[in-house]
Amino acid sequence: MHLKYDVYTPHYLNDTLAPVILLHSMIENRKTWLHIAPEIRKLTGRKVYAIDARNHGESPWTDEYSVDIMAKDLDEFLLQNKIDKVILIGHSIGGKVAIEYTFRKPHTVEKLIIEDSTPKDFVFGGGKTVTLAVNMVKELNNMVSEFKDKEKAMDIARNMCVQFAAILRATKEQIMNYNSDLLPLGWTGDSLSFLLNTDAVANAVINNKLKQNISGTFEGDVLLLYGSKSQFKIGSDDEFLKYFPKTTKIEFENVGHFIHHLSPKKFIEEVTKFINIGPMWPAKY
Repeated sequence: MHLKYDVYTPHYLNDTLAPVILLHSMIENRKTWLHIAPEIRKLTGRKVYAIDARNHGESPWTDEYSVDIMAKDLDEFLLQNKIDKVILIGHSIGGKVAIEYTFRKPHTVEKLIIEDSTPKDFVFGGGKTVTLAVNMVKELNNMVSEFKDKEKAMDIARNMCVQFAAILRATKEQIMNYNSDLLPLGWTGDSLSFLLNTDAVANAVINNKLKQNISGTFEGDVLLLYGSKSQFKIGSDDEFLKYFPKTTKIEFENVGHFIHHLSPKKFIEEVTKFINIGPMWPAKY
């Protein structure tokens, strides 16, 4: 499996610094990090990789989709690029993949940063949201594919997202001000579509292929970012500290699941501070 990726390299690269790997959510692709990756590169002096997971964006689409297989894909990606030490940043399903990989190869993970995710099943707090989000993408695909004008299709997509504001836990104003370049959309041939294999993702959700069974602890430094309005209620997950005893938890007020979109400035500030300085004990800034 060869995953599609973008790499952001500092002008003055220190090869001794572990690179940062960005892992996106279930309905997104590497474009979601376009406004984040350059800032992390600039403020940390590290090389930054933004990856399309399988069945997302321009990476291969297959029938297989699970946390297990995506953790294996990540391992293969690191081997292909001769990366032996990393800092992982994972959002949503990307967070679950980062967690899975970390427990398999803890010696390769310098630091772990999780955005609104948990080892628990997605059913915890927001299972219905996951199903609704996948169905939303399918409906959006059906609607925007009818329009041959790109700008018109983008307007339709944005207006549809406004209708689903409650699912996204974002205000209509936040969605209307959202940078449409970050949407996981692509112009293929003569129509616009979400770059997502919805059949494979929906099948994984229905058949509980996103479940994790981890055990033990990771003794490295972990940063857990969560939104106060997120359906997944990550702040209430007391078991997280059982697996990650050296966790720094930061709540983003009035923000839902998509923290790096709705609060990018603070997200970049907290992430780069953690990478450059490390945790400040006790385990909360």
